[in-house]
Amino acid sequence: MTRALVIGGGIGGLSVGRALALDGFDVAVFERAPELERIRVGGAIHLWHNGMRGLQRLGLADQVAEIGGRAAAVQTAEMRNWRGRLLTSWSVQEVEREVGAPTLGVRRPDLHRVLAAGLDPGVLHLGRELTAFTQQDGGVVATFADGSEERGDLLIGADGLRSTVRRVLLGDGELRWAKYASWQAVCEYAGDDAPVGLFRVVWGPGARFLFYHLGPGQLYWEGIFATTPGGTDPPGERRGAVAARFAGWAEPVPSIIAATEESAITRADMYDRPPVKRWGEGRVTLLGDAAHPMTNAAGQGANQTIEDAVVLGARLANGADLLAALRAYEQERIARSAKFANLAWRLTALSRWSRPVAVAIRDPLVSAMMVVGKRAQRKDMAYEF
Repeated sequence: MTRALVIGGGIGGLSVGRALALDGFDVAVFERAPELERIRVGGAIHLWHNGMRGLQRLGLADQVAEIGGRAAAVQTAEMRNWRGRLLTSWSVQEVEREVGAPTLGVRRPDLHRVLAAGLDPGVLHLGRELTAFTQQDGGVVATFADGSEERGDLLIGADGLRSTVRRVLLGDGELRWAKYASWQAVCEYAGDDAPVGLFRVVWGPGARFLFYHLGPGQLYWEGIFATTPGGTDPPGERRGAVAARFAGWAEPVPSIIAATEESAITRADMYDRPPVKRWGEGRVTLLGDAAHPMTNAAGQGANQTIEDAVVLGARLANGADLLAALRAYEQERIARSAKFANLAWRLTALSRWSRPVAVAIRDPLVSAMMVVGKRAQRKDMAYEF
């Protein structure tokens, strides 16, 4: 039986572990965190149709929909400017009917819980930090910080933004600073100005604000703003900092911020890497953020990761030569993920525009981009694994 060593117990590692196990592989997933609670952190993820279609292939879509607020599935998506003027909108329900999968928000810890439960007992190994690997004698040997070793037929680096596997394979240096940070939170909000089923992105001077529901009364929001790296908010004053940054924006932005508990708001700097043309070598490949880290501007990071897992599982399961299957997976996924990474970077750059003339130009530019984007979306969301 082919043994796959998966490095990383996040969304990518658990998804590909599930995909390979379903196809009869002997899978071992190694996560450096000593307990699941250390992995189950973060705000929320928006699972677009393509991510949900991937979860359908993994047999987990129904479970995710149940904990992800099936009743709050997005029906309409829209973009507005910070004064409230509509820039563009589209029916998400129409796309859902065409591609056969909904789009909805889910808390990261809840998604991780479903993915972890999708693995058989003993597959996920906690407290195992990879330090090195070598390819020898027709296999791969992974060495861990505790001195232990594991041997497999292939190794998949799904170890995130600061991937050890990627560093050894590609050695491509530091991450790229996106020149912005993100405040995120979940709050209780049931105002008529933010109805269930609405996904809204608001564009303003040097910032964006988006929100969508995770369930009745539970709303996730994100405030993205241009800043310098390493910035912090004074203790106990984070909500005030958010309110000040988005002061004067049209409702419901100020009301959503006011409804949020101080302790619920987190802040993080945003990074990515420019897309590359090589993910693997021999019996080793990359997946998810280790392969294609992208900013959150296009909302496709986790969705592309789930796609990676399904495609890699399918290519390895088709009976082809293992090395040929790994290269086929990379050839297919590098081009697609690069498209979304580049889109996210362009949207990130637009988000930083702050001068009045630039902001005035950006509004029709965003509208024009989405005219093209809406036509491409149906094809992107119907991606065939």
